[in-house]
Amino acid sequence: MYEEMKKLIKSKKENIDEETLTYFTNYFYVMQKDKINPSVEIESFIDNALNYASKVEFYDENHNLYKKFGGDVKGYRDSDTKTIFIRDNLEEPLREITVYHELHHAVQTNPENDRVGINQESNIGRLIMEGQTQYFAEKVYQEIHGVKFDERQIPSENLRMLGNGTVVSSLHNYEMYDNLLSKLAIVLGVSKDYFVSINYLYKDNEGLKDLEKRYNEAREKYHLPYNFNSLLLVYDYIYYVDLLAYMQNKDKEVILSGQETQNAYEIHPNQAAKLSLKTQRNYLNNFDVSFFLALMENGGNCEEFCHYIVDNDKRAIVEQYIGKKQEKTPSTPKKVSQ
Repeated sequence: MYEEMKKLIKSKKENIDEETLTYFTNYFYVMQKDKINPSVEIESFIDNALNYASKVEFYDENHNLYKKFGGDVKGYRDSDTKTIFIRDNLEEPLREITVYHELHHAVQTNPENDRVGINQESNIGRLIMEGQTQYFAEKVYQEIHGVKFDERQIPSENLRMLGNGTVVSSLHNYEMYDNLLSKLAIVLGVSKDYFVSINYLYKDNEGLKDLEKRYNEAREKYHLPYNFNSLLLVYDYIYYVDLLAYMQNKDKEVILSGQETQNAYEIHPNQAAKLSLKTQRNYLNNFDVSFFLALMENGGNCEEFCHYIVDNDKRAIVEQYIGKKQEKTPSTPKKVSQ
């Protein structure tokens, strides 16, 4: 199936270079093998990718992109030249993974308006989009190379966040987004492949509508504390703080120093807020605690959810509670044969 995929891609762009062809083949081979979105023909996805990215190029410190973005930005898609640019000094496996990350964005771009995301009118759901992109990019790498990335516990201060936290993730980038995606997957009772699939459903925001439907069903079942808009507002506030602490901008140092920006940023349409790591942490903590309690009180998977709670103190308290609860649960008596 791998060689057939390579021939199919080659037939659509005869002058594609071998390196780019290999990356494309790896990506679409995994997509088809894992049946990420069987409702759409794989050729349509390949056509969409080639429409936005038909070449992979690695750049060094002398490139104008390095001078423009600095040494933080890992990858960039140029729609004018249909080129995926990757910073050359990235270490493996992140170097190759970043290729798949940018290719994934290209595949999920709406050809009608050139937008990427489960919401086509605004940036609503941006954290979910970036989280699933990195998740799938790393999944492609693991399956192609026959490796498995172990889950890691990363101190929060290593991820542009305030201290006294631990982010649990197996990813090599966007670990905090992955942590939040894992918790949402537990609440919805889905695999993270689900979030990949709905980002292909950009027409008429069908992916966002499906996510809202599933969330509202879970909300009714577990009496979750946030409505759908509040959930996405929390996720996207966390995303915006992290984004501005990463990209070059006038408020980067303000956010990294723990202070609050003077200006408000429009997180959602007509919903603006000032940005700070302190507020980001409060959002994370409130989400973790309130959702854990809702799952615990209404028969949800609170034990698995607890594993991903970020704040160290709160997670320790919850783990202690779960341990005591398990001790009190009587074991089923064994039958003794007569």
